[in-house]
Order: sequence, then C-alpha cells, then structure tokens
Amino acid sequence: MADEFDEEPRLDDHESALVRQDLQDLSRFEDTFAAEGYRGVSVFCHDCEEEHFYPWAMLRENLQALLETGETPVHEPAFAPEPDQYVPWEYARGYVDALADVGVHERVDVDACPRCRWLIPQQLREGNFCPRCGTPLLRERLRRVLTGRGVPDVDAVLRAAGLPG
Repeated sequence: MADEFDEEPRLDDHESALVRQDLQDLSRFEDTFAAEGYRGVSVFCHDCEEEHFYPWAMLRENLQALLETGETPVHEPAFAPEPDQYVPWEYARGYVDALADVGVHERVDVDACPRCRWLIPQQLREGNFCPRCGTPLLRERLRRVLTGRGVPDVDAVLRAAGLPG
C-alpha cells in the first residue's frame, strides 16, 4: 500500500491551463519589458507578505517544473534585489494587455538610433528608447509610417506636432 506522501503531486487540467497561461504571459512580459532594462518580475507573496523577485529565466524554469512535476523547485531568494529592475506581475499583465488592445505590437521597428546611429539588436527593437543613448524612438517610428503612407514634408509635420529632430 503506497503512502499518501509518496505520490507525486500532479496538476489537474485547470491548474495546468493556468500555468501554461502564466508561461505565455511571462514570455509577453519579457518581450515587452526586457528591452527597457527590466531583469524580471516581482510577485507579492500572501504567505510571508513580502515581494518576491524573479529573473525571467528563473521564473520560466519554475513554471515549467510546476507544469511537468506539480511542484516548484526550492530556490534562494534574490540577494539584495534592486526593486526598480523588476516589474510587478499584475502591472505587467495590465500593461501588456493594454498594448495589445491598441495594437502596439504592430508598430514599426526602428533598426538604428536616429541620434547615435547605433544598430539596435532585433530583440530590443520594440523598446521606446535607444538602449545605448536613451533617445526616444517615437519620432523615428512616426517618420517611417508617415513617409510610407506618402505624407509630403514629414519633417515639417513632425516639427509642427512638437517633435523636433
């Protein structure tokens, strides 16, 4: 007769679906926030009433282990984490959902900074600022879209809108 403590915990179908959704959400969060310099997410723990900080890869591995085994591996808490480098999970969810609602992921990539001319790596092109010099990339995105739609004298239009360059 097997001891009830010897049985491996398994997730039911509903729990598995929730973990798969968390993995998808985490991927969307990383795609959105890593380009802005965030190292991972923070999650408030109701048991200890403290914020826990997870680098992207660690949380992905924990969720994958939970999905496969029904348990998450024990890990040491982050040593002296810098809270500014972690985006709160609930904030990230709302922010990414809002971006999807307005079609942000359909936006034009900027492959090079218009100011410092640095070639922006593919994984950072959805960022709002040049990762090297901090220049906002909105003006360049607008310039490309307006030019692509045949708007004459795009630079004058952007200056009139308050976006000098």
